[in-house]
Amino acid sequence: MLNYREVSLLLSEIPFQNSYIQDVRESDFHSFTLSLFNKEEKAFDVYFEIATSTSHFSMTKKTRKKSRKMQRFTQLLRSRVVGSRVIEVRQLPFDRAFYLKLIKDEKTNYLLFRFYSGPGANVIYCDEDGIIIDLMFRRPKRGEISGEKLKIEERTAPPEKDYQVREHDENISFNEYIDRYYLEKERGETLESLKEEVLRQMEKECAEIEGNIRRFEEKIRNTKGFEDEKRIADLLSSNLHLVRKGDTQISVTDYMSNEIIHIPLRPELSARENLERYYKAYQKDKKSYETAIEDLKRWEERLSERKKYYQGLLESPDIRKIGESLKDNGKKETERRYHGPSFIDSGFTIIVGRSSKENDEILRHDAKGNDIWVHVRDYAGGYVIIKKDKSKDIPFSIILDAAHLAVHYSKAKDEKNVDLYYTYVKYLRRAKDAKRGLVLPTQEKNLALRIEDERMRRVLSLKVD
Repeated sequence: MLNYREVSLLLSEIPFQNSYIQDVRESDFHSFTLSLFNKEEKAFDVYFEIATSTSHFSMTKKTRKKSRKMQRFTQLLRSRVVGSRVIEVRQLPFDRAFYLKLIKDEKTNYLLFRFYSGPGANVIYCDEDGIIIDLMFRRPKRGEISGEKLKIEERTAPPEKDYQVREHDENISFNEYIDRYYLEKERGETLESLKEEVLRQMEKECAEIEGNIRRFEEKIRNTKGFEDEKRIADLLSSNLHLVRKGDTQISVTDYMSNEIIHIPLRPELSARENLERYYKAYQKDKKSYETAIEDLKRWEERLSERKKYYQGLLESPDIRKIGESLKDNGKKETERRYHGPSFIDSGFTIIVGRSSKENDEILRHDAKGNDIWVHVRDYAGGYVIIKKDKSKDIPFSIILDAAHLAVHYSKAKDEKNVDLYYTYVKYLRRAKDAKRGLVLPTQEKNLALRIEDERMRRVLSLKVD
């Protein structure tokens, strides 16, 4: 906070007298900048910050960011004060307050500034009779509202504490020192708060990724016994001639341990149907295990990548870089409005068309040549587009996720085994005189998909609101 001696020194260096106010720019609810001009100093800016822990004012060369919507008070200053000439500058005795006497169109008004730490902090605009026209902060308990007479009590003696101007570099003006001091202070506080936000985002995102890692680790544990299932299926196959319909189990010798094991059977099924059931369970668990291994690797790489990304932000001294990264982090794709539902899957965006119109709009406006197009065979359904990430190739696990979405948004929704095909968007051809959205794929690859309920639930949960 400034003391009254510092206010006096700042005022002595600012060429307010006979300067014209050319503009008022608001930075936020507590601060604004006056742009002034006079013949000797030419154009100069004075920044004012009121009713904060760092209330101050000074000449400044920094152009601060404008607020999106100006407050009522600064709007009034722009309409009433711009064009005024400062004809007097007076500091109240022993006080952190001063006023500018202004004249415009032969009318005199006053702009009072009070750099207090309590509720008295304010900027008040009055007419020549001291009637308040408007103020930065309404203070009804102090009688400071529009239309009331402004009461000013001037001190007759200095405060008991012997305030002095803080030590500063005498090679620069005190205004320049104050401007630098509070900008550096603001920068330090802003940098600290931004890094706290970085930590919060990192903890949140990494916790979500670690949750996925634990889920796939558990899936690997639950399905890693698929080789034992194959061995049991092979044993049953070798002894299938011994099975009779209605049997609930068969006892066979395990060729690995040389022990007798009992293989449960479903009595309502034939020997061949029981064997198919075991082989299908083996195939399902094997596929789930392999997919889980691939997904686990992908999520572990994602975790390492995101930790490295956040660590770079935490070590950066660049406020703008951190602010822009936090704003853009994970939102560039999600904030875009696509022509159909979109899903964010491990950093990849998947877009789904639900009708011929959406299919056509997606192909025309959202899809690019190296994106992947996925569609269900032999069933009506929407097009699914996987957006290509410039930094990495699309893994097969993402194609499997997109295939599940293609099934969900098609007439094959209730099927368990579905054939699909996929290709790059650049290999699609529009059929001549065909219906809207209809395309002919070339260089496509076939995909025989067995629907995994858990995968389907997961990928549907990735939908962007």
